[in-house]
Amino acid sequence: MTVRILLYLGAVILLNLTTLATMAADSAGKPMVIAHRGGKMWAPENTMAAFKNSLTAEVDAIELDVHRCKSGELVVIHDETIDRTTDGKGLIKDLTFDQLRSHSAGLWYGKKFKDEKIPLLKEVLALIDGKAHLFIEVKNAPVKYDNLEDDLIALLSTYKHKDAVTVISFDHEFLKRFHEKAPDYKIAFLDVAIVSDIGSYARSLGASGWNPGFGEIRKDAVDRAHKEGLSVNPWTVNGESSWKDALAMGVDGIITDDPEGLIRYIGRR
Repeated sequence: MTVRILLYLGAVILLNLTTLATMAADSAGKPMVIAHRGGKMWAPENTMAAFKNSLTAEVDAIELDVHRCKSGELVVIHDETIDRTTDGKGLIKDLTFDQLRSHSAGLWYGKKFKDEKIPLLKEVLALIDGKAHLFIEVKNAPVKYDNLEDDLIALLSTYKHKDAVTVISFDHEFLKRFHEKAPDYKIAFLDVAIVSDIGSYARSLGASGWNPGFGEIRKDAVDRAHKEGLSVNPWTVNGESSWKDALAMGVDGIITDDPEGLIRYIGRR
């Protein structure tokens, strides 16, 4: 009887260990769900409402965009002008923060978001507080912000979650300068091409990641990047067909406008 009980207990323990191992393997194989501009399908992009929704949905990461306004603050908005995503007009570089705050950043999306304003990056950092990884895209074209890396480094020095930040940009010169001044932060370069000799190029910048346009990559390019130790997080990947293709490529993260939909899709699989 004792032997039977021991055998039974042993089988139960083995089954539980196998289940845990399977769960760990499944978890390890899942890409990060990255909310593009906070998730454009549930709130106006790059607003506190979008970022709060991302936290509620427990996304793995949030991608956002940064410019510098006339009065020197780093503000979270995608375009170099406020024309598309507010009820105002003008270049961000020509408007003070008080002027930016006088406009709604949500009315264009829906009346219930009329009180949304362009947020400071400082405000977003306080909200996120390490609850999700942050991909901070620095916009430095077509408008060039001189010494922008110094402003960003100074602000990030107040953020306690250094390991939960990746700085990204299409301006690879900016990334190189940022890395030289703040090598402890992760950086990833944005691109819309399959990069020749990607490992050497990434090392020349100090990058540990590659965030390519989804329509410009293939699985063999992802595999080559992985062999060079790079994480690959394509944008912008929307809809089940595209999510299926991204998963088949073995990417590390998926930047999507619909993070809630992606979470459900990954859960079903």
